[in-house]
Parts: sequence; structure tokens; C-alpha cells
Amino acid sequence: MPSSETRLRSPRTAVALLAIAVMSLVSAPAAHAAADTAAPTAPGAPTFSQVTPFALTLTWQASTDDTGVSGYLIRRTLPTGGTWVESTSGPATTLTIRDLTPNNGYTFTVVATDAAGNWSAASPAAGVRTLAYTAGSMCSVVYQPVSSGGGSFSAQVAMTNLTPGVWQEWTLGFALASGQRINPEWGFQQSGTRWRQTFVSLWSSGAGPLLSGGTRSVNFTGTYSAGGNPPPTDFSINDHPCTVTGQPVPPGSPVNLTAGDVTPGSVSLTWTAATAGTNPISGYEVLVNGYRYTCVGVNPLGCLVTGLSPGTANAFAVRAVDTAGLVGPATTIVVQTPAALPPTAPGNPGVSAITPTGATLTWTAATPGTAPLAGYVVFRLDGATETPIAVTPNATTTTATLTGLTPGTAYSVRVRARDTGGVLSGPSATVGFSTSAVPRTCAVGYTVADWGNGSGFTATVTVTNTGSTALSGWTLRFSFPSSQRVVQGWNANWTQPPGSPDVTATNLGWNATLQPGASFSIGFSGSYSGANPRPTAFTINAGACAVS
Repeated sequence: MPSSETRLRSPRTAVALLAIAVMSLVSAPAAHAAADTAAPTAPGAPTFSQVTPFALTLTWQASTDDTGVSGYLIRRTLPTGGTWVESTSGPATTLTIRDLTPNNGYTFTVVATDAAGNWSAASPAAGVRTLAYTAGSMCSVVYQPVSSGGGSFSAQVAMTNLTPGVWQEWTLGFALASGQRINPEWGFQQSGTRWRQTFVSLWSSGAGPLLSGGTRSVNFTGTYSAGGNPPPTDFSINDHPCTVTGQPVPPGSPVNLTAGDVTPGSVSLTWTAATAGTNPISGYEVLVNGYRYTCVGVNPLGCLVTGLSPGTANAFAVRAVDTAGLVGPATTIVVQTPAALPPTAPGNPGVSAITPTGATLTWTAATPGTAPLAGYVVFRLDGATETPIAVTPNATTTTATLTGLTPGTAYSVRVRARDTGGVLSGPSATVGFSTSAVPRTCAVGYTVADWGNGSGFTATVTVTNTGSTALSGWTLRFSFPSSQRVVQGWNANWTQPPGSPDVTATNLGWNATLQPGASFSIGFSGSYSGANPRPTAFTINAGACAVS
């Protein structure tokens, strides 16, 4: 958007100012122009006539000058603080301004110039508001939630100009529910629950004005509280109500929210399905004291909440989420858990039978608290975060076989006892161990022919079966360490998801089997920007390969 008076509104304005310059050179000798240092007097404050939704006429009292006024500059103050300039030539003291937006406020000043290039002081500023548009709906909007969940959302509003005029400056407004906020970096201004943003798209800008029938979109992100994330309401352009089209309706509230099997450490929630809005319901969010909770079990209309503190009041909220991420209003209840004495912590665990993908954990029994023991839960530690990885079937089982572990990986684990009320004990001592690595049965050679100047490269991948059994069907995986992309490959099916560094190559029909000691070569052409380092790790069918 222009911020100086050198930016012109249109080709006709440029011609007008050029004409002023030419007249100045023709009408006065150079010596006289150089000697003229007296500026014209300030014009009078502009007055307005023939005000319509899209245009108005300015008239002002003429300036005086010792050599004559050569023209006027009409400055319009922009919402961004800059100015937009129109011009006249000769003694004319009136100008019609077009391409204005209905029901919008404008402020103008006028400056006189003479043939020597002297500028007068600015006239007093004068403001005017264009008329409201009454020939039909001025605007339409489409609100599209892009994503929602976890207390944050992103969305887009598309604005369409339904008037016959051109919009150069306009203000979008809408209302959000209490607890919804747009993040500051998107430039919206808040007044209560109403949010506004002003757009300035002039003929000199890259985007240009919004022509009749044209659509302009604005994106934003925000946050919401436990009250949900309903769509905005009361859309307007320059305080003129807009027609809302295509606005999705969020799901309704879940009903009959009930708490059953209340124990000192757990509550079982059930509810009746909410009514779907525009889109089908994809699931439900459960919040415990304002925080999202990952439910135990697979019942779509129920949730077992565990890990609660005995003798405390807990607020539970359940709300539906549709397939577009739109969140409906929540249904809430408050439940008091009874007091309880938890079990004691289990004894120090020991680790045995370590394999590439598993291990056996053994510990001494805990002592029950208020309720009988129901079993034990083994937790993996990632920093201070506990993730359950095994549960014993009963209180007499004090050993657990861990499966599905990653080969060659370090683990830290500990154990908690669990009573029949769902109350967990304090943790046992933490024990660490590392799974053994899977023997390597493959070797990969990776060579690159760089095309130079960052234009691309060709890579050849040679795979050798170093194991004792044949590979019948294979999948090669690796990750690029920089910005490389596979463009086209051969001798394999090559895939690389957009925006991902991960590359996968799978066998074709004719090279699906690789005998022990045999090798095959596959390859691809790729692109990159910046550096082109080689991948450092390869796997065949999830087994790590030696790299050369």
C-alpha cells in the first residue's frame, strides 16, 4: 500500500501530473522558475457534494500565488497511516473521486502547487462518509474452519463483493463467542466479542482492489476455551451485514452425561450421541478440569477416566467433533471422588530375557491400601512423562513380558500397583535397560552424480543380501538429511510424501527375490537446494543395513 505522495492512483493521474510539469516548463523561463520561492497560500477546507456509495465530489476554496497556481494535490488518509494522492491541473477547484467503498469514512486535505514546484501548506482536513449500499446485499462471506482441537483452531473467511463498484478500502467484522480469541499476528482488532480488520488494496498494490464479483480470503488462527469453538456470527463489511453462505453448522451437545462406577481414583462417563451438524461426527473430546483427556477403552459414547485424586471434585466436559474439525458445545458435570488410601509402591524391578524387541520385568508385591489390589501397570519413562506399556491380569502376577520394543534402544521403566478402585500407588524404583540390536543382513552402497549448480543429481543405490536366507519381497527405507526430493526413479517403486524427508522403494515383480550374497542396483534422479548430503541410515524390511 502507498505511504508517500509519489504513488499515483491510475494512468490518468500520472498524465495529469506530467501535464503540470510540462506546463511549468513552458509557461515560465528557467531563470524565473529558479527565482520563484514563494509558495501558494493554503487552499480552503474541502466540502463534499454528489456523495454516493461509490463516489463523491470535492470542492475547495482556491489558493493564490504570485505566478499562478498550476494544480492541486488531493490527499486521502489511509487506515494504515499513509496517504493516497489524486491531482488536478490548472485552476480547477473541484474533483470527483471514484472507486470508493459504501458506508466508509474518508478524510481529505488539499495542497496547491505552482509552476516552480512550490507546495502550499495543506488545507484543513475534512471528513465524509460514503452512503450505505441499499440496492441489495453488499457482500457475502464463506467461513471455513481448516482445523480445530486441543484448544486451538485455524480458519479462513472468503469475502465476495456483491456491489457494482470497486472496493479499495474496507473493514471486515464479525463476532466470536466468549473464550474465543484470534492470535495477535493476524492483525485483527478486538472490541468486546467483535473482531475487525481493515484491508487497503489500491491500484498500485500487488493484490489490487476487490472488483465487483471478486472474492478475497483472509486466514487466521486462534484459541478457544472449554466453551467450544462455534463459527463466527454477525459478519459485516463496513458495518453492512453480509450474507453468510456455506457456513457449516457445528455438532450439537452430547446429552445424558452420567458418571458411574465412581471410585477414589476413577470415574466412568457415559453419554448419548450429539446431533450432527453439517458434517458427520468423527468423535468426542473429553476434558477433565479443563484439560483434554485420552480415554481408556474404545466405547465411542463412554470414557473411563483414571488417575484422579481421591477426595476431590472434578469437572468433566464432553463435546462432539465433526469430520472438518468443528467442535460443538460441551456438556459438563462435576463429580466428587471418595477418599482412599493408595497401595504401597512395588519393590525394585529387575530385568531379564532381553531380546531385540522385548524383555521380562519382575518385582516384589505391593501392600494394598483401602481397596484390594487389582494388578500392576508398567510405565515407560520419557523424561517426566509416563506411558503405560504393560498391565498385569491380577494382583498375584508380579512379572510382565514387554513386547514390541525397538531394537538397539534404551528404555527406562517403573511399576505402579493399582487397586480395584483404579487408584495407583507411588512408583517403584526406575530401572534402565537396552534392547539388543538386530543382526544386519544387508549392505547398502549409495553413490551420487551431481549435475552441478544445484540443478539436481542422480543417485545409484546398490543393495546386497548379507544374510543366510533369501529376501522374498523387500522394502528399502531412508531419510534425506537436507532438502532433497526424489523426482523420478527406476528398478523400484519410489515414493516420498510431500514435505517429508522419508523415502521408500519397493520391489518390482522381476526383482522381488534377492538370494544370499546377491546384489541389485536401483536408482533415481533428484533435486535439492543448498547442500546435498547423503543419507546415513538405510533399512530393508525394517532391518538396519551396513552403509558404504
